[in-house]
Amino acid sequence: MTEEKCPQLVDYFVVAGLDPAGPWRPLDEEGKTCCSTSSSSPSSSSTLAGRGAVDPVTDLAVIAKGLGEEVPEGFTCIERTLGGHSAELSAGLINNPHLFLCYRRGRDKPPVLDLGVLYEGKEQPKQSWYVIETTPYSRSASLCAGSAPTTHRVFLTYRRALDSQGLHTLGVTDIALLLPGKGEVAPHTFCRVDKNLNTGMRAVAKANALVYEASLISRYPEDDLEAFPLPESVPVFCLPMGVTVESWPLNTKYQLPVFSTFVLTSACGDKVYGAAIQFYESFPRELLSERQSVRLGLLSVVDRRPITSRSLQAKKSICVLSHWPFFTVFQKFLTFIYRYSISGPHVLPLEKHISSFMHNVPFPSPQRPRILVQWGNVCVCDSGASFLKLLQNLGPENACTLLLAVLTEHKLLLHSLRPDVLTSVSEALVSMSFPLRWLCPYIPLCPLQMADVLLAPMPFVVGVHSSYFDLYDPPTDVVCVDLDTNTIFQSDDKKPLSWRSLPRRHGKTLFNTLTNLHKTLEKICTPGQEEATLEFLLTDYDQIYRRQKQLELEIQEVFLRFMSCLLRGYRSFLLPITQAPSDTTTDCSSLFNLQGERWHCVST
Repeated sequence: MTEEKCPQLVDYFVVAGLDPAGPWRPLDEEGKTCCSTSSSSPSSSSTLAGRGAVDPVTDLAVIAKGLGEEVPEGFTCIERTLGGHSAELSAGLINNPHLFLCYRRGRDKPPVLDLGVLYEGKEQPKQSWYVIETTPYSRSASLCAGSAPTTHRVFLTYRRALDSQGLHTLGVTDIALLLPGKGEVAPHTFCRVDKNLNTGMRAVAKANALVYEASLISRYPEDDLEAFPLPESVPVFCLPMGVTVESWPLNTKYQLPVFSTFVLTSACGDKVYGAAIQFYESFPRELLSERQSVRLGLLSVVDRRPITSRSLQAKKSICVLSHWPFFTVFQKFLTFIYRYSISGPHVLPLEKHISSFMHNVPFPSPQRPRILVQWGNVCVCDSGASFLKLLQNLGPENACTLLLAVLTEHKLLLHSLRPDVLTSVSEALVSMSFPLRWLCPYIPLCPLQMADVLLAPMPFVVGVHSSYFDLYDPPTDVVCVDLDTNTIFQSDDKKPLSWRSLPRRHGKTLFNTLTNLHKTLEKICTPGQEEATLEFLLTDYDQIYRRQKQLELEIQEVFLRFMSCLLRGYRSFLLPITQAPSDTTTDCSSLFNLQGERWHCVST
């Protein structure tokens, strides 16, 4: 009897980016490749990063038009709401000064990150937040000016990015005002401030950049595995927003690598998990044409003189493919490889560590459930789903609502500006209905080039980058879930989904328990903790995240208990099979007592 072969931990190691040898395929405004494929072609320099993106918002001001104040130079005044009504901030006040909000875009200072409202006397200004107390003409900018006492004044506030973070910070790119009483709602990717105002759409404040389609630079092993050939689309999933070539000021600090994950599903339903780290590295100027250098600000427009105060950087990605969703382990391994590549010199070559991890690290088994690797205490026993991130980004009410959407097989579109969150939340979303399995199309990180899948006439769970909404309007029958703003957008043509449609007693228990766990989660997870440094990623995971891991198990248990209660006694509703399999005998009505099961669900 032959011994069964142990599964392999990693199938492929891939490096994706912009191959200096070419060809370079620029992306057009819809994220699709243009006709030109030459790196020296003038047309290849015409594609800028952001695809329709605008400069981030850097300054805010409040002006009193009723007192003769004019819009400051370079500023834009918001005069209308999203529904076309007046956007006056002080409407209805006695001695109304007719206050309006103005903003300025630019790249001369770090972008604005958040907007808020301060009720003076009732709360203290937050640390590192600016309060707009006066107009540019030194008059009071209180939204209650003229009628309220001093202790009841209301001011707009905002928070700005640090100088070292301004280049790649998630900042405000657009601002809109809305009147909920007039039926106006916040658009996709906008974050609503429930106090008074609606903050702007968030996007990454990018540098001057050119965008190209990602290509395969190198891979290991070089030959395809017989059971699993390397998919050609892997580079596109490693860098779903394309490869950016950017020019930075010389004093700009390098952005920390960004970890992202994706899942590829074969025709037979088998899943292949990918984990990737995106980072920047220097790129030779000699490979750029003159027009490309001008567009990137590396040559002066008039005399074509080289500008030495800027550096050239290009995005690259390293990735591993596996049939197992050990995302936390892969993140630590890829982080180690990245740090190893930028430090040195080292005794062992980088390739030695890669081949050792792929071929020498044993697969976990019941006899050896924990595998420790020499370059760090890494436990190879994790899953790709993160119920903790699901509850943290959705909250208890939306989490229960999406459970209902999965059970009733709706079309779900998840979107975020954080690629690492998309897959972990998507995996948790399709896992929360265990022991039931999601057998419909599932693409947790879908490149914009493949966004046509949203037109499929069947249920699906798809995750995309939030910039999708800059290019397209989603189909009306798709439920859109914004993970960055904790918002669910549903069509007005159908009855909106609500967690209250779940079986009453068990649904209420589920909601109340998740609410208590969410309060605990808010206490132990401070904002910004997810954006860890490289050194932090290589420390002992169990020691730092012990409480979070325990909370992860508690959240999983809540959903498992709900599904157990929901499916309790289902065997009594099975009908005996009395005929050979056919189209009619395998129909649900021939296998289940559906009417009795409905009454069972209602009674529970």
